[in-house]
Amino acid sequence: MLKIKIISAVITLVLGVFIIPLFIGSTYSIANGIYGTAFTAPAMLAAVVISVVIEKYSKSKNVIFMYIKHLLCALIFSLLFSLVNFDIDTFKDTIYLASLIGSIYITIFVIFDYLLKSLSKS
Repeated sequence: MLKIKIISAVITLVLGVFIIPLFIGSTYSIANGIYGTAFTAPAMLAAVVISVVIEKYSKSKNVIFMYIKHLLCALIFSLLFSLVNFDIDTFKDTIYLASLIGSIYITIFVIFDYLLKSLSKS
């Protein structure tokens, strides 16, 4: 279970290198994706740990409910990140960007986690 989650996290980070530049800067630069991944990699480590806890203690194993739980955790984590970087002028932009990227990352993570689990069972 942990191995599948780590593989899903790595795939998410690799895809994130190409997704983050879409939201940062006026031109598409892969360097922005690499810089962004340096900040999101520790968050993905936390996502793996939280995902294991969610999956272990969840009574409902429905994929939609699991996705909603992961998404709520991602939004809480992005809110905490925005509070750490609190500046009254940029708070709205920071929380918007952090929640958007967090939602995209957790969606990719849950999709690949589900696909890899389905492939490993068959």
